Amino acid sequence: MNYDTCSYEIIRPEKNEMHIIMSLTLLFALEDSVTVHVLEDSFTLNEGDILMINPGVEYSFTEVGESIVGRALYSMKMIGNVMKGKNVLFYCNSVADKTKSYEDLRTIFYHMTEEYLYGSRQSDCRIDSSLYLILDTLIENYQTQNLNEAQGNPDNDVRMQQMMQYIIGNLDQEVNLTELAESMYVSASTLSRIFKKNTGVYFADYVTRLRLQQSLLLLSSTDQNMTQIALSCGFTNSSSFNRAFRKEMNMSPSQYRELHSEDAKKEEDEKKKIDIVIREKLENNVAIHGGTGVSDKIVTDLAENQGEPYKKIWNHILNIGSVNDLTRANTQYHTEYLHDKLQFTMARIWTLFSKKLMITDGSGRKACNFNMVDIALDFLVRNHIRVFLSFGRKPDMAASSTGEIYNEDDYIPFESRNAWESAITEFFNHIVDRYGLKEVSGWKFEITSIPILPEDDTRLWAGDPFSIEIAYSFLYSTIKRKIPDAMIGGFGGTINHDWEKLLSLYSLIAKENMKPDFVSFLLFPYENTVDSEGNFDKKVCKDPENEVRQVRQIRELMEQAGIAESKLYITEWNESISNRNYINDSCFRASYIVSRSEQLLGKVDALAIMSSTDWISNYMDSTGILNGGIGLVSTDRIRKPAYYSLAFMNTLGHRLLSHGDHYILTKTDNGGIRLLLFNDSWFSAGYFLGPEEVPLEKMSSGSYTAGHVLDLSVTIRHLQGSSWYIKRRILNRNHGSILDEWQKFQYETRLTRNDVKYLESISVPKLSLEKAEFEESDQSITFTAKLEPHEVCLIHIFAME
Repeated sequence: MNYDTCSYEIIRPEKNEMHIIMSLTLLFALEDSVTVHVLEDSFTLNEGDILMINPGVEYSFTEVGESIVGRALYSMKMIGNVMKGKNVLFYCNSVADKTKSYEDLRTIFYHMTEEYLYGSRQSDCRIDSSLYLILDTLIENYQTQNLNEAQGNPDNDVRMQQMMQYIIGNLDQEVNLTELAESMYVSASTLSRIFKKNTGVYFADYVTRLRLQQSLLLLSSTDQNMTQIALSCGFTNSSSFNRAFRKEMNMSPSQYRELHSEDAKKEEDEKKKIDIVIREKLENNVAIHGGTGVSDKIVTDLAENQGEPYKKIWNHILNIGSVNDLTRANTQYHTEYLHDKLQFTMARIWTLFSKKLMITDGSGRKACNFNMVDIALDFLVRNHIRVFLSFGRKPDMAASSTGEIYNEDDYIPFESRNAWESAITEFFNHIVDRYGLKEVSGWKFEITSIPILPEDDTRLWAGDPFSIEIAYSFLYSTIKRKIPDAMIGGFGGTINHDWEKLLSLYSLIAKENMKPDFVSFLLFPYENTVDSEGNFDKKVCKDPENEVRQVRQIRELMEQAGIAESKLYITEWNESISNRNYINDSCFRASYIVSRSEQLLGKVDALAIMSSTDWISNYMDSTGILNGGIGLVSTDRIRKPAYYSLAFMNTLGHRLLSHGDHYILTKTDNGGIRLLLFNDSWFSAGYFLGPEEVPLEKMSSGSYTAGHVLDLSVTIRHLQGSSWYIKRRILNRNHGSILDEWQKFQYETRLTRNDVKYLESISVPKLSLEKAEFEESDQSITFTAKLEPHEVCLIHIFAME
């Protein structure tokens, strides 16, 4: 390689062959497994594993089998230039390091390998680009300040790294151990002892050895004369170079060059043969060819496919917050905006009996005061938004997977069952009197019991015996007596957590002729786990089909309980229960929403995203314009990618032509076509090894997720007319992502109002328009779309005569 740059090659490792290279080396296992011996350690690399070897360190392949390895080399001079002389320490070992997924590097290596083996370009620019991208990824994601923590090795390893960097960077100059020791604030004798222990040779001998190693490559691959090579390798003159060379190699440099120039053509011919074998062996490697993208075709014939009525499940209910939240101007402002833009029909609110609303003291001896409640309900009625009111205890909280940030349960402490029932009766009398029977007949009421909370935190009254069945029975009879056409349901459970309890509860109310008009469940992609002490826990499921499986189980439970005819409402749904997870602010969530909405079509009756605005979890730690909240809009009402995903789905037509893993194809009433494309992918393997939340500094790398470019071909046949246009709205990290735009501000929290308004104005999807090429023979148009991971694209195909 050029000692000022970088290179990539693919090799068949030879067993026990020693290597000592002056460059930073990255080994990438492409096929089969291979064992690499480095100093005193051995690492077995399976397909997809990555191992970094520092410059000047000897290594060998001990168990090779039929393995094929990619090898990327970076000169220290190049790294020094890129880092402007700053010393850097990298740690990259996917065998030993389970804290990272390595998907970011792995994906680049697969791209580069395909280009190296099968590319037809006239230059190596694409390979060079991949090499630079790998180096950038190392700098951004694989630097370590403490190699002791990274490797679990002694601090001496850090000093070895620094010594190696110094030696390699100064091979063409005088290398002085005393000066190096002074720069590292240790004695020369200490450094010499560390060096001898780690390499088995003395410092000066090792420097000479590296200089000779570099000279071998220059002799065999360049036309430089002996003096030029001697000076390039740090020898004072050609005589000292010749003397050292003879001592080590038992021949002169000229003899070595002559010998190897005769073998050069043979070696090149042999390499070509090996390359052919490698190409043939890797021809069917799915990781290499599949790593660059996924292809699919969408074809529909309008003469044969008129579609079927398309029932949208995501725009019925939107979670707003507690009743108290909705008394605030900021929440009302955001709710009105989202209702206007997203056209949802119902606002789900909870915690009617909050101390902050000052309804009652819980004794049941005084009349209730609903003045504060009226502020929230008046707002909804005035804006023609129907009420979905959830009874039960739901604390105000901000939570992460590792614990609660705050938790405030301000539920009114009812002294008895009678006190609670009196308040319930007064409330229903009040809303019928204030809003009229016609209005409230369109409302829905739900009673919930959060199964993971302690029993004392779910009780609705003290003193008398309590059960959720008793509470439901009273609520059911009250509503059916006072508002017969209103709907009532429950219980907001999770199917994974408490199947037996929920089955018993639903079966009981069904036998007592109190079947719910709807059943409500929470839906998050978690699976139950039990720790070594038998404690219940949850974690994100590795299976991206988890939610579909949960819904199938819910339907089975409803069938067994005798309530199969009840509606199924998913009242709280998201990719994470945490409201301090920056994935909530990303395009990952947008593609997740669209993908799961497609998967659950026809399986549920309503799907309510959690939630409307970030004000729902605002707290003293909410210092940025984004804080990982679960809202569709930020506290500054900046629309997040999740907002746009719902907005895109709302524009789909009323007739469903077809849908699949990457698309929903619909037809509008005026004959136009609305097509929603999405490239959703699940978390990478490394993500599951750490906490659920992805920190802000790691969001830009995308290393928490595995994804590939999606290439789609779309053909629509038998269109009426010959002049058709294609309008695209593209949502990805470059268009419509406030999180990625904020990154350009270095995630600064001290922003002016003008800064915030600017970020809001540019965080919008890209819009483009093109005229479609019309094929007269079958009255069709065909076009392509390329989607990056987590991209969502809305395509409107319309005639313009």
